Amino acid sequence: MNTTQKLIKGLRMPWALTSKSRRAKRSQTRGARVSQHNAAAVATEDALEARRRSGTTTKKTEGRKDNLRQRAEAQAAASIPWRHEHKNVRASRLGFYDPAAPGVLSSTRQMEFSHMAIASPPTSHRGLAFGIDAGSGWMIVHDPFTSYGNELESPNVCFIGDLGQGKSSGIKTWAVLRQLILGRRVVVIDKKYQLDQNGGEYTSLAERLGITPVKFMVGGGGARINILDPRIAARLHEDNHDDTALSTPAGQSMLVRAVVEEALGRPLLPKEGKAVRMAHKQALRAAAAANEVADVRHVLKALYSPDKGTAEAANLTAEELRQWGQDPAFELERMIEDDLAGLIDGPTSEEITLNAGLTVFDVSLLPEDGPALAIVMTIINTWLANTLYRQTEPVPTVLVIEEAWHTVQGSVAKVTRRNTKLSRALSLSCMFAFHHISDIPEDSPAIAMLKECGTVLLYKQQKSDDAWACERMFNLPAGSAADISSLTKGTCMMRIGSKDPFIAIHVRSALEIELTDTDKAMKSTATLNNVEAGAQGEAA
Repeated sequence: MNTTQKLIKGLRMPWALTSKSRRAKRSQTRGARVSQHNAAAVATEDALEARRRSGTTTKKTEGRKDNLRQRAEAQAAASIPWRHEHKNVRASRLGFYDPAAPGVLSSTRQMEFSHMAIASPPTSHRGLAFGIDAGSGWMIVHDPFTSYGNELESPNVCFIGDLGQGKSSGIKTWAVLRQLILGRRVVVIDKKYQLDQNGGEYTSLAERLGITPVKFMVGGGGARINILDPRIAARLHEDNHDDTALSTPAGQSMLVRAVVEEALGRPLLPKEGKAVRMAHKQALRAAAAANEVADVRHVLKALYSPDKGTAEAANLTAEELRQWGQDPAFELERMIEDDLAGLIDGPTSEEITLNAGLTVFDVSLLPEDGPALAIVMTIINTWLANTLYRQTEPVPTVLVIEEAWHTVQGSVAKVTRRNTKLSRALSLSCMFAFHHISDIPEDSPAIAMLKECGTVLLYKQQKSDDAWACERMFNLPAGSAADISSLTKGTCMMRIGSKDPFIAIHVRSALEIELTDTDKAMKSTATLNNVEAGAQGEAA
């Protein structure tokens, strides 16, 4: 016995590695057993066949024949040992005792299905991680700024979906937190009120980052923003009827006109518009002469009492200007004292400034009905656009507007459209969140604004009409409406530029899940008894 044979015997290797003679003996033994069982099975079949030919075979006999055949095959298979009697632990771990699957002869023609092409990723590798492509499993990496010029021509983003489908989670993570990682500026107009946070839903996120939200509330006690703020350019001669052709953000003139039209509930008549423009000019001169910052109260005073110099500049009399401005003055005064009390009737609060990182404007305490919410959101948008217009070194900035349908209705829609048109020049990415396409009036300038968005994220639409509206507005492939209606929570149909849309699964980290949780109130386990006991304890 040579050295190799001794080593194999000492290690007790499996039978497959032992000498050839031992394998041959075992093969012969197994072959004999199989032949014996096969012979028994054949004899049984012959006997049954003879009985069938004699005319005595019945269905019961045929069933017995099948049972005997299956039993013989099972006994033959059970009697064939597939492993060595002397098991070796090391060889077992290496897989020597595992039965090898027999190969199957085939051809490249038959096996071509197993060589499928690998799906390409839906996005490039540059940008911010969003989630996973549900179709291919690739990671989704996208960013409006890094993709601009290559994959899309507009940096603006639109989120549309039913309540509770994950829009806010996607915005807070991908559009806010992950943008801050790259050293960008993020401005949020927070609309959704959260009782447990005593403010908007971004309150906890802002406080976690050491930021105090700027709160607005009717009647005073909150921040105030001036529509005639010096940081908002006056632009006294801008044409409101052709505002999209201009290359500058909306100015004071457009804001004043929009506020007055919201107060009247209708567009200004030509004579009323003339009176408002002249009152704006007079207000700026009067404030400068008194070394003050002009605000809407100066405009109101000029409407009631136009001076002689202002009237002569318009080739009119002071009485004519006063008569033309009566209705706008009455409604503007009512709005300042009622709907907009404490919001725009004075200088801009010192706390309203553009932070280096995150800035949150909390408008959740403003009433849903009435013009206050739309006007304040539009003024913030205009203030930001003018501030960015003056920056010497453009810093990529993200503007997030939750419940954006407030800014696309009425007179303020023109201002929003004007500011959004300049996003590329301002290095600004406007991100709007809507519930349904039907939230936007068909004649609103915002329809064109949404169609021009370079990135669209469509979450589930419960109603088929809303899903069809999304498919038509964004020119999606046929059948996309059905896919939108069947989306699950946390998934969306994403379209980037002119590429085909795909289903995206949003992925969040543990910290992001904590910061984006807005269901604490619904998941509360408190009972009435516990609340009453706590109240009694505090009283004692």
